[in-house]
Amino acid sequence: MSREPAALGLLREHVLNPITALAFYTSPTTGHRYLLAGEDTDLLVYDVRTSRLCGQLRVFRAQSIHGIAVQPPPTDGDASSHQLQVLVWGGHAVAALPGSAIESLITSTGPARTPPEARAPDWIFDGRVSPFGDGRVVLLTAHNEVIQARIDPEQGKLVFGRVQSPSRPGLYSGNLAWVDRDCVLVAAGTVFGEIVVWKCYLDSDRQGREREKRLDCEVLFVFSGHEGSIFGVHISPEIRTSEGEISRMLASCSDDRTIRVWDISERRDGDKSDGGLGEEGYEARISDARQTGFGDSVEATAQDHSSARCVATAMGHASRIWQVEFPQEQSAFDNSGIIELYSFGEDATAQKWNLLLDVQPTMAVGSSNSDTTPIKPVARLTHQATFSNHSGKHIWSHAMTLINGGLVIATGGSDGKVVLIGHPSKPLQQSGEHTFSTHNTSDTWSIADVTRSCQSSCNTAESKENPHTISEDSISPPQNAKSKSKHLKETFHRYAFISDSRLLAATNSGRVFVGTFEDELKWKELFPPDEVCQTRFSHAVLGSSREKGIAFIGTPSGDVYYYSETESPSLQLLTIVDRKVADLFCLSDAPRAKGQDSSQSDVLELLVTIFGSTRAVIVQVDSSLSTIKHTGVTLERVFGITAAAFSGDYLVLGSRSGFITILGQDSDGGYSTACTVKVKLNEALTSILPLPSRNGQSPNYILTTCRDGRYRIHEILIIDNRIDAVLLHETTPPFGPLIEGAWFSNNSDGTKDLILCGFRSKNFVIWNESQRREIGTVDCGGSSRSYAWTTFQNNPDAFRYVFTRTAHMHIFSQTHAPHKTLKSGGHGREIKAASASGKYIATGAEDTMIRIWEYHHDQRNSSSIPSDRGGLRCVAALEKHATGIQALKWYKNEYLFSSGGNEEFFVWKINQLDSDFSGPAVVCEAVFADLSEIGDLRIMDFDVECISDGSGRSEFCISMALSNSTVQTYTYSRTAGFRLRGRTSYTGACLTQIRHLGLMDRRLHVLTAATDGHLAIFIDVPLPSPTTEPGTGDGHVTPTSLPAVAKLHQSTIKALDIRRLSTPSGGTAYLVVTGGDDDALGIVRIFSPSPSTRTPKAAPYIITRKSIIRSAHGAAITGLAIARLENRGRDAVVVSTSNDQRVRVWRLAGWESEQMRVQLVDERYSSVADSGALEVIDGGDRDGDEVRALVVGVGVEVWRAG
Repeated sequence: MSREPAALGLLREHVLNPITALAFYTSPTTGHRYLLAGEDTDLLVYDVRTSRLCGQLRVFRAQSIHGIAVQPPPTDGDASSHQLQVLVWGGHAVAALPGSAIESLITSTGPARTPPEARAPDWIFDGRVSPFGDGRVVLLTAHNEVIQARIDPEQGKLVFGRVQSPSRPGLYSGNLAWVDRDCVLVAAGTVFGEIVVWKCYLDSDRQGREREKRLDCEVLFVFSGHEGSIFGVHISPEIRTSEGEISRMLASCSDDRTIRVWDISERRDGDKSDGGLGEEGYEARISDARQTGFGDSVEATAQDHSSARCVATAMGHASRIWQVEFPQEQSAFDNSGIIELYSFGEDATAQKWNLLLDVQPTMAVGSSNSDTTPIKPVARLTHQATFSNHSGKHIWSHAMTLINGGLVIATGGSDGKVVLIGHPSKPLQQSGEHTFSTHNTSDTWSIADVTRSCQSSCNTAESKENPHTISEDSISPPQNAKSKSKHLKETFHRYAFISDSRLLAATNSGRVFVGTFEDELKWKELFPPDEVCQTRFSHAVLGSSREKGIAFIGTPSGDVYYYSETESPSLQLLTIVDRKVADLFCLSDAPRAKGQDSSQSDVLELLVTIFGSTRAVIVQVDSSLSTIKHTGVTLERVFGITAAAFSGDYLVLGSRSGFITILGQDSDGGYSTACTVKVKLNEALTSILPLPSRNGQSPNYILTTCRDGRYRIHEILIIDNRIDAVLLHETTPPFGPLIEGAWFSNNSDGTKDLILCGFRSKNFVIWNESQRREIGTVDCGGSSRSYAWTTFQNNPDAFRYVFTRTAHMHIFSQTHAPHKTLKSGGHGREIKAASASGKYIATGAEDTMIRIWEYHHDQRNSSSIPSDRGGLRCVAALEKHATGIQALKWYKNEYLFSSGGNEEFFVWKINQLDSDFSGPAVVCEAVFADLSEIGDLRIMDFDVECISDGSGRSEFCISMALSNSTVQTYTYSRTAGFRLRGRTSYTGACLTQIRHLGLMDRRLHVLTAATDGHLAIFIDVPLPSPTTEPGTGDGHVTPTSLPAVAKLHQSTIKALDIRRLSTPSGGTAYLVVTGGDDDALGIVRIFSPSPSTRTPKAAPYIITRKSIIRSAHGAAITGLAIARLENRGRDAVVVSTSNDQRVRVWRLAGWESEQMRVQLVDERYSSVADSGALEVIDGGDRDGDEVRALVVGVGVEVWRAG
């Protein structure tokens, strides 16, 4: 192997990795707040106000960033005379960035200079820059040591000084806090469940100070109580209690899923509440923290001390808790005694807690009532909120700051996403004439409250138009309503939003109210005409046209009333149907997908369904609210209609039993059933939405939501003179399991986002499916109640939600989302598979999700000022697998195949929609069902080849390698499904790779690799002839033979790629490149003679040459690809990746000859840990083409070579 200059040099073009460090930074030049984020070796700078990525700077050469500490403002208040410093560390590496480097990225004045990298003697857990502006730095290592350092003002590098430690237990966490110019408070969480709190006294330039050895380090406390390793500790700021005392708390979290709060205040006269031992007795017992083994830490007296100092304990999160933090900038603690605390866990959630201090006179352990021992603070830790903004597992980093008096929290996850929780925003002007507060509000109203509001409005207006006078008696239901049922309790029964500023509410006794959202919510009661009894409106159904600002009320007697603020302030009769009104649907708010008659734009169409009848009525109303005509709707059978919409010339109805019914117009103008399509049996369809079209000739698409947690897109087609609805898209968004509605937002940039809403457990959730983010969550108690919602036309993140709970009406209003995404993410677990189609990239991970991406390399973020768009963009997320994804393969841009554990194998059909719906439409066309007896095998790999590609009649040959060493081949088509063609076994070794070598005499030949390091070729898998109908055959399974086996690696072959070339003699040569668990790169040449020149007894495949490159990487090679062939196919370029986190480019010069030379062209550090695959996504068709390779694992990278 030789090394040549990097003519095919590697350049990292894009990265999407876990966010491992975050810190807020305030620019001294602009005064604006920015967020510094550590993504692998790079420091990213985001503008908090605009979400813009200002720039990025590579800090370390080959080490991910683990922590960032921004120098606080100098305590002397003179910031102008001090150069702001930013401390960055990761592993042993540490660097100090001057504030000017950050400012150059913010202001785009030029590329920032990479800072000098220093190497500490141990792994660094925490670091702090002195707040006194003297350039000092302290670092806490993994063995409880504090390293003093200073920043060289001339060279900008760190110069290390003394190392101090009272003991050296192994740590999993640590936190530093400057308490004085010469003193740092240290909290250290050990591997074995103890917490050591100690003071480190620093060197000082002050003269006359006498140093004693015992003053270098002073152990204050050693706490035990957690039942696992300590993953996070955090020291609170000083807290002034309601009694005027100054206290300091320590929060800790552990493997045991508990959060504990400890009192670490130093009492008067050095007293540590030691239970009567005295200072020296206590220090003698805690001078050495345990360095191995779980169990009781120090003796019983120290255990009692830990119990006395632990003031609160709570269990939270679904798994391990990684970090806890008290906001350092909390406003002054008032007499409420409430302190905020936040935790961040493996379950990818951030949780808010309130620590309520209760300073009742509780004596410390071991004291008597006559003692003067200081009291022990007692506290209660209560859960307040959970923020689920990341996918998969792990929030690895967070930061907190105060902006405009409000706490803002940034979180960074394993999914590469950066989110701001509680971000500030400007006041929003909503549709209509009212301006609302930027704060989200929640109001509760009883019927008595609403009635009093009506009375107040009536008295203020002194209106004489309404003959009904509201008195105190009207707070109760009318007497005629009471007589109906002596035991009837009046409650709010139905709701309908007339607009985003008006709400209609009806009670079960027949009262109807309209509320108007102004500076405050004001109510008015609506009354029926004089001749109508109010009880007629009991158990009425409501509907509304939000575009027209009209509400409708259907009664059990068949009357339909309307309310319009512009036409009449009271209820007016609209029309009458012959039986009880079952439901009302406004068909005019959603435009028809195509063919809408513009002359009918002022006509309102209302579908009135009739209880227990096969008939319904479409009521057409003109602009003056006069009924134009009734159009009959005839159903084949009685069913509960739950959704309705026009789509083109068709009326589409959704049923409670899970069917879509499409109705066409008859010659007499009525509608009758044309076809019925089963969507999901016994699961109600909750909404039908025509997709917005790009032009008047767009296909007829409808989107439906269902209570099975999925939404679907169908196309209405005429097939063989028969109307049908063809399923094009079906997916499960992550917020379910109940989806109640869908709509498209009108964004300020002219784009449209698909918005969904529904229920997750007790919460009502609004979800942006296009951006894959949660807009808002309301704790309402679940879906089994009356509710309604509305959105704001000019603000996609604003909505109102009203619901009934405990007989009260609750109204939640949101004007901005409680969180904002600064950086979009991807998978939250390790990615194990990747495949590229040319247009799309598919990745599959241990989170069981498949993501489909588009990659725009012309807007890459490799410069110091990246584009806000470009790089990888997720266009679809598929959730159907129940196990981690093992392998993925594309066929063109039309089909995607996926496999996983439990013998899961799915066929996905990719459809392109001529609509404003963003991204591809994807539906699972088939599920592999020919499982083994137990069905617990893993499909390790598979290969796919199209053997027939007629119009709509594609047939594929699919070969699978199973974890029990079985090879099985099937043919698949949409009409015939899977048909077994061959099955055989290898040996006891597990097969890891499989590739098709090709077809010969209608028989398939297959190459496999296994855990024993061997390559094997299987032949004689029969396939149907070109004249055979797809899927037909006798179903006979033919055993396959094994003509060639070659030993190549010492152990598992983990990666394989193959290229096929025709030879001048008419045969075929195969270049096979493999990567092994033995760190080696294997190269094999296989030759297949032409059938015309091969003798009958000759082997169809001959392995003509094998080569092995030992130590090609420093760890197992987990991914490789033949990027391109050069020099008329005589040379090959190979890209490989490994668990050593290196990407290498190789040239195989003259691979067909005996004098092949292997050259290492280039290598680079890779940020992707635990790499799972490498895929060429672009280029490589011709000599000199630029090649782009995707590396996946814990994160994603795109590399450009050439």
